[in-house]
Amino acid sequence: MRMRVLTKTNKGKLLAIADEVTKLIEADKAADVIPSAYPCDGERLVVIIATAKAEMPEDFCRFVRSLKRAMTANVAFIIDGTPENAAKIVEMAKTGNSKVFEDNILYIDGGLPFKFLSKVSPEEMQKVREWVKEIRANLA
Repeated sequence: MRMRVLTKTNKGKLLAIADEVTKLIEADKAADVIPSAYPCDGERLVVIIATAKAEMPEDFCRFVRSLKRAMTANVAFIIDGTPENAAKIVEMAKTGNSKVFEDNILYIDGGLPFKFLSKVSPEEMQKVREWVKEIRANLA
């Protein structure tokens, strides 16, 4: 069961969470940035961890729209940002006909935009672990 974690953020806290999610889902590759170095082909799950802004970069938008059911069965999100901005990203992902976990987005306050600030509280990490369990239990 191939699974991947991809990021579009420069916040250390979210990058630390990406590394933890990579371990929890037993991904065969380390967390990567969007656009990824390797294509998403034959993935059962792609977890996207992103800082959602009103205007997302075009390479990110193009990548999310390219996630087709034939290549990626399920797409889940961990978002730093508002539900309104997250909804825009979810709508992009839904164009590819993959199962999108739009009702189970994990919202994390990413904090300051510095890679070296990677402290995640035990409570937040517990939320991440519980979220991963839910997602894995509901894979298509």
